[in-house]
Amino acid sequence: MPAANLPGLTVLCEAKAALYEGPGNFTVWVTRTGLIVLENPLRPLTPETTRVLQVVIAGKAATAYGPDLSALRRGGSLGSLEAMLGAPIRWDAVSTTLPDTLNIVSETGQSLAQLGFRECGEAPVVKGAPVAAKGGPKARDAPNKDAVKKVRAKAAGPDAGAKAPPGLSLPQGAIP
Repeated sequence: MPAANLPGLTVLCEAKAALYEGPGNFTVWVTRTGLIVLENPLRPLTPETTRVLQVVIAGKAATAYGPDLSALRRGGSLGSLEAMLGAPIRWDAVSTTLPDTLNIVSETGQSLAQLGFRECGEAPVVKGAPVAAKGGPKARDAPNKDAVKKVRAKAAGPDAGAKAPPGLSLPQGAIP
């Protein structure tokens, strides 16, 4: 892929999301912009800043981040990005001006994708993560109720009834 031809920051969607499109109808909606500022005690006058974009790709929320908007890396969820970089994201009250082309790069700086701006609009609804049912299988829902009871008993373990006082752990095999 050729080097990115990155024009100036010209896209301003204000309260709407910015739609970017790449090869093969790959679309990315930029919904929020923010900044992570990491104070370094060894260099108190020059904090490290990272630009962050919250994006929607195929109905799922993700992030893109980098030292500026000219070279962004793919990021995971908001929480994982904050944990990785070591500081909270400070979201802009109004989305910042974005470039005409988003350049997604690898960790080594090699260009992976260039996404061109298409329009401002409403981003698709983000799909929620699947919610696991609490309590495991219900006996009334199972065709074989005895099998459900066995699974629960096995999950509880052989020493489910024996408990140690707080702060004291019992060695394995101490209680028959």
